[in-house]
Amino acid sequence: MLGGRSGITFTEDEYADAWNYVPHPGHRIPLPIPELLLLLADLDTTRAVHTSDDFPIVLAAGQRRAFTANTIFRDNTWRKRDQQGTLRVSPHDAEQLGLSNGAPAQITTSRGTAQAVVEIDDRLQPGHAALPNGFGLDLPTASGETERTGVALNTLTDLTWRDPIAGTPWHKHVPARIQPA
Repeated sequence: MLGGRSGITFTEDEYADAWNYVPHPGHRIPLPIPELLLLLADLDTTRAVHTSDDFPIVLAAGQRRAFTANTIFRDNTWRKRDQQGTLRVSPHDAEQLGLSNGAPAQITTSRGTAQAVVEIDDRLQPGHAALPNGFGLDLPTASGETERTGVALNTLTDLTWRDPIAGTPWHKHVPARIQPA
């Protein structure tokens, strides 16, 4: 293996022998996944609403937008629009919460607090808000200092608020409170 670049043969199998590797009776692959069946059995008693009086808004923490990318280190000038990573809210919520287009807002979750500039967007339903993905990095400026643009979403998402099977945080459903900053 170390002496040549062509690789090595470590096993030889015939197609007819492939089913011998399936250890279940009758060489059948079981489709029921016990962990999922338990969750399915509990669906009728599972809470459908996760907001509360303290956190009445559902925040999508990581919305894809035309000029966002995952947290890739690059200079901020590549973004042609939404360079600050605005907090999008519905017109209804903006009116109810006293938020103004272009004004700063404070977003609070069970995990943390951040500030973002408000963008009123009629595509959002009342009770929902969204922050873009790919922001919140500390990037160097021309003077050698660092500057953070937008919100680092992991400061708002709680690692215990997650999918019970995959363990992935529920970034698209973060209960939040939003108020003028």
